[in-house]
Amino acid sequence: MITAEFLRRQAENCLRIARNCFDLGSAERLRLMAVELQTKADEIDRRGNLRSRFTPHSEPSFQNNDHG
Repeated sequence: MITAEFLRRQAENCLRIARNCFDLGSAERLRLMAVELQTKADEIDRRGNLRSRFTPHSEPSFQNNDHG
């Protein structure tokens, strides 16, 4: 499974290569790829946050619930 962390590392690699690239067209394409990878990483994080927000962590327990 591809993780947000993996995508962010790939984006950093693209930017590093772009900084050292003499071909301006290739450097721009690498920067655009980095933006797309960051966007996908953010999307994975958002989906994970939504999933954890709506997934119950534990069921409520009604055992040993004395009211008096």
